[in-house]
Amino acid sequence: MQQIGMIMPRITPLIILFATLSAFSQSEGALKSFFEGKQVRVKIDMPATHNGIDINYRGTPPLDFKSYSQRLKNYGASLRNGDSVMVTAIRLKGKNIEFQLGGGGYGTLGDDTGTVSLPAIRKSRRETDLERDIRDEKDARVRDRLIRELSRVRDDRRRDEERRRAEEARLKENRRREIQEKAMQAGSRFNLWFPNNYLKESVPTPQEIKDMLAEYVDFGSAPISMSQPQQTPSTNLPQLKRGMTPEQVYAIVGRPVDFRDASEGQLSIHTERFYTKTESIEVDFVEGVVIRFRIASR
Repeated sequence: MQQIGMIMPRITPLIILFATLSAFSQSEGALKSFFEGKQVRVKIDMPATHNGIDINYRGTPPLDFKSYSQRLKNYGASLRNGDSVMVTAIRLKGKNIEFQLGGGGYGTLGDDTGTVSLPAIRKSRRETDLERDIRDEKDARVRDRLIRELSRVRDDRRRDEERRRAEEARLKENRRREIQEKAMQAGSRFNLWFPNNYLKESVPTPQEIKDMLAEYVDFGSAPISMSQPQQTPSTNLPQLKRGMTPEQVYAIVGRPVDFRDASEGQLSIHTERFYTKTESIEVDFVEGVVIRFRIASR
């Protein structure tokens, strides 16, 4: 009996830990079951990055406007106020809950970081040999000839290096634009932050999550808009899709009635507006392809 008594204090903390983890897992499962796959409508522009928007539990104010504004400035908005989007993932972490929309935002593991680097132009064997020969040459006339040749070889290398840098800059710019276009289609997320150990003791219910996000997300019936273009209203209007060219859009909805140009982060957005008998349609283009659109009843 004494041995049993000695063992029990060691087992009890493990039992408590497993019970806590089990409850945590079940609570996460309940949130996933309730939210994932549901359509919601965002009531705020959301940054085109996996960093998303930070919401602090019982914060005053709950939204960190400084980081929010900076992320919009740096990355642009992948979701706009009024957009309908699917809740794609709910994840519980140590101090926060990730409420992911439309993919959760660009920049997660596996997303392209945009790194482009071409190898530097190194000295040729001839340049190295010339430098050695010049050091060793005693004949002034021969040495002068070698120096002139070395100068030409170095000039050639400098021109090659300038071409390399220009090509690297071009490739980096192309990659930056590709990544920004992908980011505009990768959704965003809310990061709900809680005090230390809060989530270990109590995981919010779905209603509490809805209350935290009520100012920023409409959980009721969400109107159709750009983030889920496949959900086009059932009208005679053929389906618009991201990736279309302007000509393909014009073939569906006719010519635009007006347009505007704007910048989101470092991305240039060209927006065109169209009217049908029953809808008003705005289509956003980047580099001549559709990245999103919004449809509203007239």
